[in-house]
Amino acid sequence: MKKMFTDNLWLKILSVLMAILIWIVVLNINDPSKTRTIAGVRVELLNEDIITGNNQVYDILDGQLVSITVTGPRTIVDTLKAKDFTVTADFKDLSQANSIPINVELAEYSYQQKVTINKKSHNTVQLLIEDLEEKEYDIDVRYIGQPEEGYIIANTVLDTPTVKITAPVSVHQNIKQVCVSVDASNASADFETVVPVKVYDSKAVELIQAENNVAVNVTNISAKNTVYYTKKIPIVYDDIENAVNGLEVSNVEVSMREVSVMGRKEVLDMVERLRLPTDTITFEDGNTETKVEYNLQELLPEGVYLNEKSDTLKLTVYLTEIIQRTLTINITDIGIRNIPDGMGASIVDSGTVRVLIQGKKHAVEELDAGTVSAYVSVRGGNAAISSVPVQLQLPEGITQVENVYVRVSLTNTEPEPTRETQTQTETSEPDTTTPTVNIPEPTTTTSNPTTPSHEPEDDTTTMPEDSSQTQET
Repeated sequence: MKKMFTDNLWLKILSVLMAILIWIVVLNINDPSKTRTIAGVRVELLNEDIITGNNQVYDILDGQLVSITVTGPRTIVDTLKAKDFTVTADFKDLSQANSIPINVELAEYSYQQKVTINKKSHNTVQLLIEDLEEKEYDIDVRYIGQPEEGYIIANTVLDTPTVKITAPVSVHQNIKQVCVSVDASNASADFETVVPVKVYDSKAVELIQAENNVAVNVTNISAKNTVYYTKKIPIVYDDIENAVNGLEVSNVEVSMREVSVMGRKEVLDMVERLRLPTDTITFEDGNTETKVEYNLQELLPEGVYLNEKSDTLKLTVYLTEIIQRTLTINITDIGIRNIPDGMGASIVDSGTVRVLIQGKKHAVEELDAGTVSAYVSVRGGNAAISSVPVQLQLPEGITQVENVYVRVSLTNTEPEPTRETQTQTETSEPDTTTPTVNIPEPTTTTSNPTTPSHEPEDDTTTMPEDSSQTQET
């Protein structure tokens, strides 16, 4: 038996070797070797709690997906998929450079004996590790849609005006706004709604909480909305009369001519204007300009609120010097008005008259005497010579200081009665009334005419009525 195995031993060994060689050759001919790259294999991170348990978060910068190049029998290599590989990165192996080496293995043990892993596209996973911070943010309110015409969302009260956000430091630096959106479409009365809290970055892009390692302590809040009626009202002010001696108000400027207000409709319906108190404005000697500021909200009645970005109105009062000037009027240029029917009138005097006027400096200095209309009024006069005051039609802001008189003769222009008419008159009851002539009494006009309240009015000017004072003689 022993001899059977030992005889021709070298021939037997050679035969075995040749058989193996032939088997390998045959095998390679039927199932040749192949090299292939499998892409998109996801790296599984192990022991993440080493980071998360330390109040930190991480982001994968590079190496989350790898490509693996393998060599092996074609029948095996062609069937390999990403799931056939176990690709891991263990946080226990985290380096100071925030990288973790990648380990690649074939899941099937039988494949491990026949397939060789040549290389992988990434040897490490690169991480960004940050501390988590909690910060508090105010919640802003956005409005979607428009209320009913004439109405406005005056105020929104949130049951939670602030939220706490836990996020990486870099995310906090990029948070631009935390807000809720309230649908105000066609609103005309108070309403309440529940709205979600949203976080936006500097580019107005919403930060998805889970994707951005953002955690908000409140996700939905209640919003109570107050709806007011709104309208615009004019701003008016009374005359400013307490200027210093020798100066008069020449102009008043206000920063706003009208103001938007809001409130309950039944309240606003009773508000027509906003009046500025001017009786408290004071002036200092030597100053020709005074500025006053008003808090408009303080001037509004109860239940009416300002609907402006600013509640301050600025009023500027400009003063000008009051001067006097004498105008020389040709008597021939003086007209006669209000001549009674059946009578004629003429001015007895000749030459000129000098009339003293006063007013704001620029108005008086710019006045062209040639354009001033002068007249006398003889209304109510009888046939006689009377002294009548000369009246001037002057521009606004200029007044006549004193009266100047001229003599006016009134004559009867009706025809003389016939003898027959005269006889009939004599037979009638005698008239015992003594004829009288009405002569105006000299008067002095005031130098400071009042100016109407600065309220919106029709753009018309009413001329003063002609007047004359008469005296029985």
